[in-house]
Amino acid sequence: MPVFYSPTGNCEIWEQKPDGYITQEECDLARAAEEAAAEAQRAAEEAAAEAERLAEYNKPENARVRKYAEINEGCQAALAALTATYPDRELLTFERQEREARSLLAGDSAADVTHITAIAQGRGIPVEELAQKIIAKADAFALASGALIGQRQWYEDALESLGPDATTAQIEDITVSYSLPGAGGSAS
Repeated sequence: MPVFYSPTGNCEIWEQKPDGYITQEECDLARAAEEAAAEAQRAAEEAAAEAERLAEYNKPENARVRKYAEINEGCQAALAALTATYPDRELLTFERQEREARSLLAGDSAADVTHITAIAQGRGIPVEELAQKIIAKADAFALASGALIGQRQWYEDALESLGPDATTAQIEDITVSYSLPGAGGSAS
């Protein structure tokens, strides 16, 4: 016996198709059409949401925020690369090491040099030799970090020079790439 679907969607068995009823094939086609319409509606809603998200993303004020973040994150990464081979706790002693080394080499007999003395003993080298190495590294770090910080400030100045009416394209045209003097390459 053939199966037909009532106008309310109930599946019923009849010998002949009653008025207002549909066949299994017609039911399947109707469901497919409903599903296609629902999918088209979902796709349209997703496209509208994406267009809204992109419109918000592409606002100049948001492009400016992203560019500031790119400038700062790039500088942070380049600066971090300068000290990547040192443990965090050792980095915390750099200022003290430099202060003690400069005091020692300046002949300040009252200076406390206990930290670098302990390091020199641990390395098995004279404290004066260690002090010279510390100062050489501190001076090199000052030059490198100063160059990177100067570049960060230049990028910030370039962004600010665009003014408040800058377009997203103008903001995005600022290409951020940090490099060390004489390195011939990018530091970030």
